Amino acid sequence: MVDLKFKEEVNQVNNNINKVCMPLGLHRSFPENNLQLMVQSGAKGRSNICISCLLGQIELEGRRPPLMPSGKSLPCFQPYEAEPRSGGFVTGRFLTGIKPPEFFFHCMAGREGLVDTAVKTSRSGYLQRCVIKHLEGLVVQYDLTVRDSDGSVVQFLYGEDGLDIPKTQFLQPRQFPFIKENYEVIRKSKCLDEVLAKLDPKAAQSHFQAIKKWKAKHEHASPRTGAFLLFSQKKLGKMKAEAEGLSVDLNNGRVALTLQLMEKWKTLDDGSRVKYLKKTSHCPDPCLAVFRPDICFGSVSETFSSMIETYLSQFNIKHEFDSSSGSDLLCMHCSLRNLLQLKWQRALCDPGEAVGLLAAQSIGEPSTQMTLNTFHFAGRGEMNVTLGIPRLREILLIASSNIKTPMMSIPILRKKLTRVLHKVDVLETLRMTKKISQNKQIFTVTFHFLPPERYKEDKLLSPQSILSFMEQRFFRLLLEAIKKLSAKLASINAVDTRKATTKDSDRDVGGSETAVVGFLKDFDLLHVRFDSQNRSS
Repeated sequence: MVDLKFKEEVNQVNNNINKVCMPLGLHRSFPENNLQLMVQSGAKGRSNICISCLLGQIELEGRRPPLMPSGKSLPCFQPYEAEPRSGGFVTGRFLTGIKPPEFFFHCMAGREGLVDTAVKTSRSGYLQRCVIKHLEGLVVQYDLTVRDSDGSVVQFLYGEDGLDIPKTQFLQPRQFPFIKENYEVIRKSKCLDEVLAKLDPKAAQSHFQAIKKWKAKHEHASPRTGAFLLFSQKKLGKMKAEAEGLSVDLNNGRVALTLQLMEKWKTLDDGSRVKYLKKTSHCPDPCLAVFRPDICFGSVSETFSSMIETYLSQFNIKHEFDSSSGSDLLCMHCSLRNLLQLKWQRALCDPGEAVGLLAAQSIGEPSTQMTLNTFHFAGRGEMNVTLGIPRLREILLIASSNIKTPMMSIPILRKKLTRVLHKVDVLETLRMTKKISQNKQIFTVTFHFLPPERYKEDKLLSPQSILSFMEQRFFRLLLEAIKKLSAKLASINAVDTRKATTKDSDRDVGGSETAVVGFLKDFDLLHVRFDSQNRSS
């Protein structure tokens, strides 16, 4: 934590110096400054502050240089010196030179970069080889499925849409105007009329119409409303009113009311289930899930279909008439739509494409580049990526279920988080008796809860529900955990619990709740007491 705080403080100093110096604070500005001329013109290099401003904080393996047993980072500093320069912060620049201690720190970081380049290049190469050897059997088959060497299906449609990425440059909305302007050229050069005459888009079009019709009819409905959901919505309210208490099953953590609802659904006869099934309305499956895109013309993804319809809605041209031939031309909408759908079909991945090798190379190339970046930006904390290759090896090669440094990004939807528990007090006492063997060690655990107005609106909880949860679930889990940690399992005979009940008249909504648990070391007694405004119940 101290190391992290030091880096936060020196980073602020570093950023302030960079803002002052780059690019307006230089002695010679662009274009008289040849270095800035080279960078800003795009010829070579980037705006590197190491040359003009300062090197900044030097880091080894993501941390500041370590201290020796004497408390010094280098012999020229005092023991446990708090100055940033003693912790690897280089205030010099390459333009005017750096001091000997700063040069030593920089050499340490450069040595680390060389070692990383030598060691991790071989590791990343072996990682790429392992991934390639495991994925080289994945090939697109003639039915557009991705199968392994033994014929097992890995994907029913490559990439979930079957497209080969290098062929999709004309499937983007910004390319639609170009296709429209050159429609006649494409039509004559590619014999478009003869090709489209052999294709039948009616099946795919009717399916898209069915999806559009269902969405228009069920605008606010869920596309996957099931019969059991309707049954539970109808029965749950009535069952809640009849149920007196909601006990929680310790095995699966579900309320007993939910389990009763599931049992009722299982015992329903076919006639009663049909009544709920008739009320359900499932949205039709996506077109790609029903029709194969290689043999059914017009079977495209819903995203691409919506892009086409959005673009065509900009035009009001419905029909064109050719006076020389006296026949109606094709509808502009239909013609352009058919051409774009043909572009989609021709962009499908070819059978025999080794997509497993593509996936392996897509992993191997960034991992190798990750190693090179460590060398190019040696010692710079913000560019330090030394943990990249070990993490990939842990995931791909070792496949460990327990990752060493797990990370998770959790979005917080609420504006503020409130807690219910205020503090926990533990009091240890010794009960002496005439017989030494009957002496008991008593632990009294007191849970202090916040007043209800602190959590009532955000948590939607009441003091009664909190105390009910503590009594029915938490204390049982607490005792089970204590039993597992205790070495005296043989002496545990029984656990006697006394259920606490509270009346509405004895509860003060504005007061703070306190739950007190007293239990003995050999677990022959459990005593639970709830206090509310100095009134026990």
